[in-house]
Order: sequence, then structure tokens, then C-alpha cells
Amino acid sequence: MRSAFWWALIAGALAAIAAGYLQAVVHTQPPPLAELRAATQTPENTHNVRREPQVQTVRDAFSQDDVVVERARTPQPQWQSERLELVVGICGSSVAAESGFLRLHYPIAFVIDPAAAQARAFADVVRGNGDSLLVQAGEPPSPRTLAAIRREIGPFDGIASRRAAGMAIVLRGTGLTFFDERGDAAKPSTFAAMGVPLVRRDVTADDRSGTGYVTFMLERAATLSERTGPAVVFVRPLPSTLEALQAFRTSHDVRMIALQ
Repeated sequence: MRSAFWWALIAGALAAIAAGYLQAVVHTQPPPLAELRAATQTPENTHNVRREPQVQTVRDAFSQDDVVVERARTPQPQWQSERLELVVGICGSSVAAESGFLRLHYPIAFVIDPAAAQARAFADVVRGNGDSLLVQAGEPPSPRTLAAIRREIGPFDGIASRRAAGMAIVLRGTGLTFFDERGDAAKPSTFAAMGVPLVRRDVTADDRSGTGYVTFMLERAATLSERTGPAVVFVRPLPSTLEALQAFRTSHDVRMIALQ
């Protein structure tokens, strides 16, 4: 009898343990798979999240040039104040878009395509603002060509080109300046011998779009001017360039001066 009692007690204990184990397993099952996925869903309206605009490389005749022209420069004996000479080109396609640069209220030289649709209208605006006007040329212009350009757009101050060969000869005695768009095409001694004023590009500030990049390149040009004198900066008539120039003038102590 005593033995049967103990066996019954042991059997009951085992049954209780088994029941508790089964109950624990049932109550600790994970939630359904759908609920697990719901916890990791991506937020709605992701298309409304603002993203930084992409910086794109500008493709044109100037895009293959070095952004900072590699040529020998004579260091000044003393550090100079930051001075930039700004050239905007090529203009004449849209007076509405390009005239925004005139509202910067500092000296600018504009390169104009005489064959552009609004070349004459924009040339009139530039002259009325008292800024320098340069005419884009693919090859040395003959006296007849220069006269024809004057009839088309009125008086101008110089010729701009990526090609310097023959320019000093045809511009001799005209009083016109030559702007070397490449920055390393013209030999100063050749133009000096002909008595033709020569201006050479030092930096292109907007070979990539985006105000941050343009600002960086303007700062680089300003730093260059501290050591070697005024830096000639070429930019295109792009909205991002205009925006960068507007912000740069208010945030930097840099003098914008006329072409020398």
C-alpha cells in the first residue's frame, strides 16, 4: 500500500510538470509573421524627403580646359588683397536670363556670340550698364568682319577666343583687347610687340553646376589672387552660377574689378 501511494504521488508530480511545460510553450509562441513585417515597414511618403541636387559636369567647348590654368605666374613681393576679374560667356541667347548678372552691381566683362538671337539687345544692355563687351570669334577676324560685327551689335571692347594664332596681327592698331579663353594659348610677348592688350583666363569656376562647387572655385581663385595679383575668372551664364555669385559677394571680402 505504501509503495502504491508513493508511485501515485510521483506520477501526479510528473503530470503537473508536463502540463506546465506545455502551457509555457503555448504562451511563448512568437507573433504571426505579418506582425513582424509590419514592425519593419518603411515610412510613408518617402518621395517627399528633400535630397541635395546632383552636381553635374557642364559639357561645352570649355569643359576640356583645366579649371585652374597651369602656367608660370610671378609671385607678388607682398600678399595682396583678394581681387577677381569676372568674365561671363557666352551670352546673347536670352536677355532675360543673362541680365541677372548685371544686377550683381560690380564690373563684369561679357563675351557675346554676335550670331546669337538676342545679341544686339543684350549688347545694348551691357553697354548701357557700363560693362565691357567682348565678341566671341573662332578665328582671327578680318577688318571687314570687324566692321560687319559693329554694324550688327554696335561698338565692343575686344575679341575673345580659344585660338590665339594670328590674333595679335589682326588686332594691331584696332584698340581692341584680346581675351585668351584657354589661358595658355597666347604668348604675352607676341601681343606686347603688337601693342595689343592681352587678358588671360586663370580659373573657370563652373565646370560643374551647383552653388557649393562654384563657391569653392571662387574661393580658390580669391586665394590665388592673394599671391599673384588679380585672378581672371571665367563663368557661364547659368542660374547656379548667378546664385553662387550673389551669395559669394555677401559672405566674402573680395573686390570684383574690371578687366585690366
